[in-house]
Amino acid sequence: MSFTVPNDNLDKEECPLAVIKCIDFRFRESDQEFIEKGLGFKDFDLYAWPGSAKDVLKNNGFKTDFIDKLVSVSKNLHSVKKLLLLWHWDCGAYGGSKSFSSVEEEESTYLKDIRTVRDMMVSELPDDLEIIMAYSKRMPQGLEYIILE
Repeated sequence: MSFTVPNDNLDKEECPLAVIKCIDFRFRESDQEFIEKGLGFKDFDLYAWPGSAKDVLKNNGFKTDFIDKLVSVSKNLHSVKKLLLLWHWDCGAYGGSKSFSSVEEEESTYLKDIRTVRDMMVSELPDDLEIIMAYSKRMPQGLEYIILE
C-alpha cells in the first residue's frame, strides 16, 4: 500500500522559524493554528519533546544536543531566524495541573521555567537568532496563547 501527499515545500531551502514544544497530542492542532495564524509562520522546523524544552533546565546532555541540532540543522541548513519556545497548561512532564496547589502556582512555574530556559540558551545561540516565548492555557472557549516578553 502507498499513499501520496502533495507537498509544495520540497524545493524550499529556507525556513523562518524553529519550534520546540511538548509532544502532547491535545495541543498539536491548536499549536499549529497559533503558529500559522497567530504568529504568521506557515513553515517551521519542529522539535517536539515531552515538557517542551523543560529538560534544558537540567543543564545536561539534552541542552547541549538540542542546541547543537538547532544550530547545525535549523540555523545553518535551513537559515532559521527565530526560535519559538512553547509551553502549555496541564503539562504531564510537570505532573499535570493536579501537581500544583493553584492555577496561579502552575502558571507561575511554567512562566519562570520558560524564561530560565531562554536565558540559558541565549548565551549559546547565535546572536541573530531571536527567541520568542509563548504559553497556552485553557479558557472556556478553548486555548489562549500568550506571547511573553
